[in-house]
Amino acid sequence: MTNGKVLALYITMPSMMRSGHRMVCDDFDCDPDGIIGDMHYETSEDQVMLLTCQTTYDLIEEAEFVIDQGALLENIHVDVDLYHLKKGSIIEIGETLLEVTGPCEAYGYLYGFAPEIPELIEGKRGLFVRPMDYGQVAVGNEVKVLKEV
Repeated sequence: MTNGKVLALYITMPSMMRSGHRMVCDDFDCDPDGIIGDMHYETSEDQVMLLTCQTTYDLIEEAEFVIDQGALLENIHVDVDLYHLKKGSIIEIGETLLEVTGPCEAYGYLYGFAPEIPELIEGKRGLFVRPMDYGQVAVGNEVKVLKEV
């Protein structure tokens, strides 16, 4: 099994605050509808939360491009490569179980950073995950793959 740690967490502020503003946080509560308090809470069936692996940022850096952490619009940034996981795989972060619902294939906005980046990270943009029940995710939590499909 694959183990790692949560490096960073991000939420998107709702319209009542600074709509669309991405904020770094130490932890968040989540449930099958997404991150409680996030702008995108209860807005999607399959694209509930985005998990990105450090591998993606390493590929960008090795190609000598510079983008800030969080620029890939992830909610969860981990230090272990999980891109081999398929839909239906189960990841445990802390005590929260997350089901992989599919890969993130949205690359268009990345052309704004550099036209080469979308091709460079193809297949390693991120994984959409959905909490299986209510839980909390925190920076530093252990990341474990419980089931690979």
